[in-house]
Amino acid sequence: MTIPEQEPVAAQVHSDDLLARVIEIISHPQEESPSLSFIADYSDVDLAHLLESVPEQYRFLLCRNIPVDRGWPILHLLHYETARHVLDLLTHEQLRGLLRRVNENDILTFAEILPSDFVDDYLDQQADLTTEQMQQALSYQDEEVGRYLNSNIMRARPTAKVSRVLERLEKHKRREFVAVYAVDAKGEFHGGCTLEQLRHADGDTQLAEVITKLETVGDEQDITQAAQHLSPVAGFAWYPVEKEGKIIGAVALSTLMQRLRERSLEVLASETAQDEEDLFTPVNVAARMRAIWLTTNLLTAFLASWVIGLFGEALQHVVALAILMPVVASMGGIAGSQTLAVALRGIALNHLKRSNLKLLLDKELKIAAFNGILLGALVGVVVSFWFESVALGSIIFIAIVFNSLAAASSGTVIPFVLKQMRIDPAVAGSVILTTVTDVVGFFIFLGLGTLVLLP
Repeated sequence: MTIPEQEPVAAQVHSDDLLARVIEIISHPQEESPSLSFIADYSDVDLAHLLESVPEQYRFLLCRNIPVDRGWPILHLLHYETARHVLDLLTHEQLRGLLRRVNENDILTFAEILPSDFVDDYLDQQADLTTEQMQQALSYQDEEVGRYLNSNIMRARPTAKVSRVLERLEKHKRREFVAVYAVDAKGEFHGGCTLEQLRHADGDTQLAEVITKLETVGDEQDITQAAQHLSPVAGFAWYPVEKEGKIIGAVALSTLMQRLRERSLEVLASETAQDEEDLFTPVNVAARMRAIWLTTNLLTAFLASWVIGLFGEALQHVVALAILMPVVASMGGIAGSQTLAVALRGIALNHLKRSNLKLLLDKELKIAAFNGILLGALVGVVVSFWFESVALGSIIFIAIVFNSLAAASSGTVIPFVLKQMRIDPAVAGSVILTTVTDVVGFFIFLGLGTLVLLP
């Protein structure tokens, strides 16, 4: 899925106004069913930007007001995971409307996230040759070159005359060949030429005198790696794809370069916790993904606590607080880092603004409450049995919950404030965030410990 390039300043202002207007209408409706039909007057880029910048319940209302004939262009502008969420929100009628307007490129791009019957219905409508080619392409993974293979190539012997090759092209002109490749009797690839080169060559000339040596690309090769290692040749828009030493088709240079550009933007923009999470991934999905890493961090935090505990048998409650301090600090730090990463990505892609900051904060606080209560309760039970103190278990539970909420708040707001102050949030954000989570976590944990455990 493509990631939109940075828009011109004027376009960004236009999108910001649209975002603020939509949020105002949905958050403070003047009527029972607020009308959003005006969004159809905006460009595909504006609408894609809008969908990336709002949570699920807003996307649901927006999808009901986007004309179906603009569905595919907008989907191609979205981050892949955002496109997945948007497709999940569409009604059966909207999906059928998309099917009536789908093309081969749409199917190949979104095959992994489209309903299986959707893809089957499309293939049933195609001619046998097209269906066979599509099924072959869909047999490859999304990032493999074979997914974007074009089988409409002409193979000819290097000794064949140009006039003969042109006759063959004319005979099968319905196939719309994209390139001609010279392959000898042993299947060895010698080079290729464009259709334009053939038409300007002398008819009695052998194909070997017209062709240019070209690099081949493996059908199972990662498309980004293929783009990085390919040396383009002037005038050639298609490059041969080989499988087990045989040329099976061609891949467009534009496809390779587009994927390379997308990957560069992903690396540039993504100080993100996970590639799968966009700015407004639904709460239950985002919470589940982050909980995996929070649990992993929890294990390492207990290891640090156990090492400290080796030296503290003499003092019971005071030492217990010292032993468990790293757990509170680490849980808050990791939770805050996850929120910070998502906010940084939203800023980099120009999706996080003043108008939707409150929406993101609300989402992050819900995730923090969910994971904080769940993992805080788990830690509280373990600590209660470990130190035989229900009071100590309750204290660390409260500390983890409140520190998680503080981490979510600071991780969302800090990068935005730093951006407004013209300070790089990617550099300074984690420093301030760590300070906040450590101070809040230690103050709550040690403060409650002092009040409850000490005489």
